[in-house]
Amino acid sequence: MKLLLDEMYAPGVAGLLRGWGHDAVAVKERTDLMGLPDQQLVRAATAEGRVIVTEDVRDFAGLHLRFSARGQTHSGLIFALSRRFPRTAPNHGRVLADALAALLSEHGAMLDGVESFVWWLQRADR
Repeated sequence: MKLLLDEMYAPGVAGLLRGWGHDAVAVKERTDLMGLPDQQLVRAATAEGRVIVTEDVRDFAGLHLRFSARGQTHSGLIFALSRRFPRTAPNHGRVLADALAALLSEHGAMLDGVESFVWWLQRADR
């Protein structure tokens, strides 16, 4: 499963995941994606077969519902709630990367290629 980390996440999180053998990129690493409206970001991620990782539940859940109502699909959404993964925590990047790596190793094969799924990320027990 290929991941696209939303603009609120530091590129270091994607770097950790890549270092562990996962296909991950942060929006902040891609000037062509920075500042895009959410709907365009979903379309760009879908064109690349990337699942978006975000804490922006309000906007992206609404987009998911609108896409579904129109019969449109996307590559998937992973919600990493800010209360579960606070960006102000000193170890935020590692905790988020650990949780994403655990998801990928435990469920990645099952979810790979599944259209329009929504996943609520949990902290890893590492």
